[in-house]
Amino acid sequence: MKSLVITTINKPTTALLKYRDILLDLGWKIIVIGDKKTPRDFELPGADYFNVEQQCEDFGELASLIPMNHYSRKNLGYLYAMRLGAEAIAETDDDNIPYDDKYPNFVPSLVKTPALDVKGAVNVYSYFTNKKIWPRGLPLDKVNSFFDEKLTTEKEVTCYVQQGLADLDPDVDAIYRLTVGDENIKFESDKKLSLSPGCYSPFNTQNTLFYKEAFPLMLLPIGVSSRVTDIWKSYIAQRLLWCINSSVLFLSPSVYQLRNEHNLMKDFSDEIPLYTQVHNLIDLLENFTSDAGDACELMLEMYSYLNQNKFLSEIEVRLCELWIKEVKKYW
Repeated sequence: MKSLVITTINKPTTALLKYRDILLDLGWKIIVIGDKKTPRDFELPGADYFNVEQQCEDFGELASLIPMNHYSRKNLGYLYAMRLGAEAIAETDDDNIPYDDKYPNFVPSLVKTPALDVKGAVNVYSYFTNKKIWPRGLPLDKVNSFFDEKLTTEKEVTCYVQQGLADLDPDVDAIYRLTVGDENIKFESDKKLSLSPGCYSPFNTQNTLFYKEAFPLMLLPIGVSSRVTDIWKSYIAQRLLWCINSSVLFLSPSVYQLRNEHNLMKDFSDEIPLYTQVHNLIDLLENFTSDAGDACELMLEMYSYLNQNKFLSEIEVRLCELWIKEVKKYW
């Protein structure tokens, strides 16, 4: 069984209604996580909705540790999905609308795909379009880099994490929106790409699937802004996937984004750690070593390592401990 996890502070949006209509017919569960700003009378027939009070009752210290009105409340949605027996968990946002004829386009974890085997961060978007555009979280010194398809090799790869792109107004940083601002992006269809060990790209939580083997890697940090948390998650998860002989797969869009209203200067301010700290994070990840072959143990070791190197705070270590304790109940 597969589950879709969404957080929302709105009444059911067009996106939520379409996900419900598509996925219930496919036998998926839909899990919606509320926050303090979510309407008290929120209801989406066919979905499982969990308000803040229910979250606190079910997850105690973990629920209280995660800030209100923060994207990382989604962590609790992942746990509900695990508790309900999910073998794979997809996630999205309430402004990413699925295409009727394309969603979901995730593939089995063992997949034959072009694989890129280079070192360092790459601009994955340039594999899917010739336009100048880059994903949120890409090091800024890579935004002018373009993809050389000659560097890919077709191979069979295990991809426990899969990121689908989004058309029209895809996931980009505030610098892109303030300087380019193209909201009519159409990526190429029917393409996929995996990144071999040592090759990094940020991915988001807007059209993403984790297979059960990678569930422990889904944790969203709480000590950074909602514009940063999923990017840190993506880099950490990518590094740990290599320890379990897996990698990330990127897919052509199965959704399009009609973005909720944002203050772009606030986005810029919130994203500053992405602009200034991502190289440090990649360097730390490159130097991480472990003999663990278990995703839960790898997460605990990674969070401790990043704390020791002053990248993550003590509260993140406690978060990870509570998270792994819960994950082990269902994993």
